Amino acid sequence: MKTSSVNRSLLAFIFFMTGLQLSAHLLSSGTLSGSLRDGDTKEPIPHTSVVLLRATDHRFAAAGTTDAQGNFHFRKVPIGEYVVKTTVLGYQPQQPTIALRALHNRHQMGVLTLRSSSTQPTVTGSRNASAVARQVEVKPAAGKPAA
Repeated sequence: MKTSSVNRSLLAFIFFMTGLQLSAHLLSSGTLSGSLRDGDTKEPIPHTSVVLLRATDHRFAAAGTTDAQGNFHFRKVPIGEYVVKTTVLGYQPQQPTIALRALHNRHQMGVLTLRSSSTQPTVTGSRNASAVARQVEVKPAAGKPAA
């Protein structure tokens, strides 16, 4: 009888420790999700890179891509503060900061609305290609007549 109660106590202790380890693991990481939309048309922005950077030093933490509906989802993100960096050609970049905490480890960002860039890139230069080509003079090699 004594061995039975010792076995039960040992088994209960093992289950208790396993539960603690599992809960510590679940509380040490979290999830982050949201979606990207065009600010003018409200349409989703699909297949776009979303990067998580640590807020303290801007080091890379994770990267993902939006799906066809513009949604993104990160799993197993360590607890901490992050900058969510979205860079889409033709849109102003977004970099909101979020915090994942031990008891609040699921963060739903909602809709991130990206505004289109108002300025178009310009190419500057003092000479065009034909002007540069006219300035090149071809000299014959020494001792050889020009063709």
